[in-house]
Amino acid sequence: MYTTSYYLEHYFHMPDFIIFLALAMVLMGIVFFVFYLYAKGTNKTDKKLEHEFYYLSERFYELIFSGGSIIGFMAAYYLINRFLTGGAFKAIWDDYKDYLLLVFMVISILVNTFLDHVVLRVKHLDEDAMASIRLTGMLYMIIIFGYIKFIYEDNNYDMFIAYFLTLMIGRFVYFDASFKDFLHCIKRAIANIPMMFMALAYLGIMCLYGYSTEYLLKHNGVITNIFFTHLFIIVAMFVTHFVAYKIVQGKACGHNEKPARPDRREVRPRQNRRVEDRENRREREIRRERRERVDRPERPRKQDEIEVMDL
Repeated sequence: MYTTSYYLEHYFHMPDFIIFLALAMVLMGIVFFVFYLYAKGTNKTDKKLEHEFYYLSERFYELIFSGGSIIGFMAAYYLINRFLTGGAFKAIWDDYKDYLLLVFMVISILVNTFLDHVVLRVKHLDEDAMASIRLTGMLYMIIIFGYIKFIYEDNNYDMFIAYFLTLMIGRFVYFDASFKDFLHCIKRAIANIPMMFMALAYLGIMCLYGYSTEYLLKHNGVITNIFFTHLFIIVAMFVTHFVAYKIVQGKACGHNEKPARPDRREVRPRQNRRVEDRENRREREIRRERRERVDRPERPRKQDEIEVMDL
């Protein structure tokens, strides 16, 4: 039986821990670079480039947070179900473990909210974008479970897959739903598919390296190792987030700005400006006199003037 000290010694063994974290940071840097190239290619102004880069980055954060928080409690459920062998809690677990799984899923939503509001604050996503990326996160998890079942050939997670399919169906089937809302959410979720494949490739490279070097222990279960890898990805996002944003702000500032034209009024001789001021003042006086002449009421004519006109 493996002890806690054994796992701590293994996962924090140097330099394996540093290498695994460095790999996560390098891959995160590549993701940022791809986002920057896309934002630069689709936006002409610096302000729009920055906003697009932040928008893409925060969608990626939310995808990892959504998948990682869910898979974390799936891993906790799996480890408890596997290693809990006796005691009073074992009887409670056997009777109510299905209900506790639902409780774990609710807690995962709270953890997701904590991650995107405290750890890395998501500021550029509206409610529709958040809902669509979380739906994509559920598809992200379904693909991971599909890999575990059909490629890794592990049948221990069939119940998890059934729960997730139920959640995805329940995401749309509710009483006040409309077909238009359904299509709108699906359309926005489809737009996140390329980003989802980037996240899967990121996760796949990390797991491939971890298993090839035996840094990820197979006897812990694949679901536990995937969650452990997500932890490294989240740490890498947190560390590289501030550096990447500073670099993008530095590259965006001043590259596309046109030089300001000199103020011609300042380079003209002072005497010319005085002559122009006098001419402008005279023109204003003439216009004012014309307005007064037009607005002036007609003077009543005297009686003798009227008689002369009659003659």
